[in-house]
Amino acid sequence: MKNKNLFIKLLKLSRNEWPILLKGMIFLFISSAALMVYPQYIKVIIDEAMKTKDMNALNSAAIIAMAVFIIQAISSSLRSYYFTLAGEKTVKRLRSKLFSQIIYQEMTFFDFSKTGELLGRLSSDMAVLQNALSVNISMLVRSGFQAFGGLILLFITSTKLTVFILLVIPPIGLLVAIFGKKVKAFSKSTQDALALSSAVAEESISGVRTVKAFAQESFEINRYDEQLQKSFELSKKRITVVANFSAMVSILGFLAIVFIVWYGGRLVIQNEMSIGTLTSYILYVMTVAFSAGILGSLYTDFMSAFGAGHRVFELMEKSTVGKENSNKPLKEITDGSIEFQSATFSYPARADLHILNSLDLEIAPRETVAIVGSSGGGKSTITQLLMRFYDLNKGQILIDQKPIKQFDLYALRKQIGIVSQEPILISESIEDNIRYGNPTASFDEVTSAAKLAYAYDFISDFPEGFKTLVGEKGVQLSGGQKQRVAIARAILKDPKILILDEATSALDSESEFLVQKALDNLRKSRTALIIAHRLSTIKNADKIFVLNLGQIIQVGSHKELIQDKDGFYSKLIEKQFNS
Repeated sequence: MKNKNLFIKLLKLSRNEWPILLKGMIFLFISSAALMVYPQYIKVIIDEAMKTKDMNALNSAAIIAMAVFIIQAISSSLRSYYFTLAGEKTVKRLRSKLFSQIIYQEMTFFDFSKTGELLGRLSSDMAVLQNALSVNISMLVRSGFQAFGGLILLFITSTKLTVFILLVIPPIGLLVAIFGKKVKAFSKSTQDALALSSAVAEESISGVRTVKAFAQESFEINRYDEQLQKSFELSKKRITVVANFSAMVSILGFLAIVFIVWYGGRLVIQNEMSIGTLTSYILYVMTVAFSAGILGSLYTDFMSAFGAGHRVFELMEKSTVGKENSNKPLKEITDGSIEFQSATFSYPARADLHILNSLDLEIAPRETVAIVGSSGGGKSTITQLLMRFYDLNKGQILIDQKPIKQFDLYALRKQIGIVSQEPILISESIEDNIRYGNPTASFDEVTSAAKLAYAYDFISDFPEGFKTLVGEKGVQLSGGQKQRVAIARAILKDPKILILDEATSALDSESEFLVQKALDNLRKSRTALIIAHRLSTIKNADKIFVLNLGQIIQVGSHKELIQDKDGFYSKLIEKQFNS
């Protein structure tokens, strides 16, 4: 039933390719019909032309047989082309939908999912489906058609001989069913193990600098090899099952051929069948046997595809909270005021640990505030809640004095800019990365944003200027350069609310000076929320909130807070200077 439902889903997904499939079916019919016709001309050659010694009849039969073969070859090629094309287009659409489904998932989904496993769904599982829906589906339809058509012609040619042959089919069918279940189970386990090995590889490669810094190459290789070994052991079991299945089917098949030749020979001796008829019968048997053999081998491939398909559709049918939260009535942030009311929050992956505890916080429109506190106190959590990566367990967040849940999710995020401690750049050009903040911006606007971010000079020094590729995650740029590109991106976005999450903490003094000037440009005329611990970053804020254990314990300007020598803020500043 599950496989039937999956087949229906794939059929619906391939609806746009039905015209292409129709062309494939037409050529399938022609090629299969040609394959069914040629044994009849072999019969004519043996029984009629050879018996009468008529060279004209012999030549005519041979020419017709060759013409039939040519038609069969051309139509078979076109059949393969159209079926494969339809399958590839279907898988392309499926892969695109799967990627969209992953991207649109809420943040909680990524907290519980490994990147490598998700990549495994997009790569290994989709590769299995791609093979099944392109090449294999073509072979399945062709072999099924030929097996069915050949069986009918076997009955027409010799009913008595065909009835005896059919005694062999039920045991083969039973073997196919038994072995198929085993292959399906092993295939699913193998794909799961491969996905885990992909997860380990992705984790190691993406964090290769950490691996090399700790000289842990051998450890990562061993970790990957362990997962590969698990996958190999499962594959080995699957191969054993398939090999045993193939051996049994081959034995039964060869025994059937020996029986056909023996019994057919008896019928020829008893003048119940001509030599030409026996020859054409054997050719039909070979066609049916060959087609049945392909169907048997395809069965194991389709069991693997069904396993991969179930995993893919399980992910595709997972609800996307982001989409559910779009199209809300509020689209635009006007004044940019922010308020947290009795906000309590714990991350889904650590539900027993409260990060925020009945937190109250209020930020006026176009006010620059800083949030400081010890590590793990909930500073960055506030920014993630503002972006609605997560929702509160209790309490509410207001923007423009309206509940944040009433805002269209995508409109909200488009009006909030964030510059983090380690900005992630896409592996494209500098221009593409800046334009990421506003894809419709002109080049002049991109240039203007770069100048305001104090990035224009270093960009101009590159031989390719704005077309310079930044490498994976911006690896070709220095820390200060990456930050200024990220700031230019935020400037181009022109957000109503700006979040600076430790934006200068990883920079040297010279880079920090330039980045700080860029940030001053970015903060103008918008509500700005600064998460930081450096005095140079926070001292000019209009207001500073001191956060500890998920609650605000002090509020005031730098000058006001520093006067309380025993206060938490003073101790934080003192620790910074001592360090």
